[in-house]
Amino acid sequence: MKIYIVRHGETDSNKNKKLMGQRMNDPLNAEGIEQIKKLSEEIDTDFDVIFTSPLVRAKQSAQILAEKIGAPVIEKQEIMERDFGDFSGKTWDEMIEKLGEAASDLKKEDFEQNYDYRPYGGECVVDVKERFLKFVEELKKDYADKKVLIIAHGGILKLAHFLFSEIKVEHVQNASICEFDV
Repeated sequence: MKIYIVRHGETDSNKNKKLMGQRMNDPLNAEGIEQIKKLSEEIDTDFDVIFTSPLVRAKQSAQILAEKIGAPVIEKQEIMERDFGDFSGKTWDEMIEKLGEAASDLKKEDFEQNYDYRPYGGECVVDVKERFLKFVEELKKDYADKKVLIIAHGGILKLAHFLFSEIKVEHVQNASICEFDV
């Protein structure tokens, strides 16, 4: 089965290099809206269903794409971004100032090592991996014969690259799309 994953368009927090995670529910900014509109002009329109994270930035992106594609949109908690705990809304510089070198533990997304660091009330990468794999198994069971578009977040796209293409990706551009065999 093939799935297609889009990272949501840009938000002001993305632009200002702040960690968003689940606790920051920023809308798309003007640039983010334009990015997704541009993608909607370039993307195939033969998708059967669109799954989206329930966070506003992803839902807005899904709605813009759905207007062009004409497919139903379904919200799924399992494709939300990682919860960065108390560090949500902070920049890496702010975290380094507070924690020193320990801040690098939060940035670490070592999916292969099943890294279990939980950032101050947040979620470890094992949690993210488990919920995403549960979602993928549901897709394979219920949507195997469908063309599926997923609107999610940078962390989910990095995880998908690791799981399905064995490529370690450091950064995923806003409004980018990737295809995966699952």
